[in-house]
Amino acid sequence: MTKNNISPLSLVILLALALGFSACKKNKKLADISDQNAVKEQMEKEEMEEEPQVVEPKVKPPVKEATKEDKLTNYFGAIANASSTNSANASIQEALTMFSNSEAPVLIVIYKDGSNPSYDEPTTIGKYLNYLKDTKNNKAKIEEVVYDSNGKIKELVLRK
Repeated sequence: MTKNNISPLSLVILLALALGFSACKKNKKLADISDQNAVKEQMEKEEMEEEPQVVEPKVKPPVKEATKEDKLTNYFGAIANASSTNSANASIQEALTMFSNSEAPVLIVIYKDGSNPSYDEPTTIGKYLNYLKDTKNNKAKIEEVVYDSNGKIKELVLRK
């Protein structure tokens, strides 16, 4: 009976060779896959060159300019929701630049029956803006705006 004595050194060499051969097969598979990807990319490039693509310029949608009514509505909100009196006063001064003067009449519709509206007591824009500042109540909506020849507001009708 002979005993097979395999030395540890032989075992390590055998293991290294087995791993080496299996690694080569994996590398070959990876190389084949990368070659296939390169071929696909080349074919796609050639197709793109054959068919010129028309690139349409991107057109930005037109930005809607805020109307004077929108700006005035924003001022009303800023005054009513101001964090301080100074901030509200600054917004009032800016809003007044839209009017022919601070005494421009403001009519507030409180009830409308058909074509016959009922108005609250007439006031001026200066008084109305200060009312917004004091009450922090901005529930009225712009119903009608009358402009002067310079494009400034000379009369304002609001609806509660």
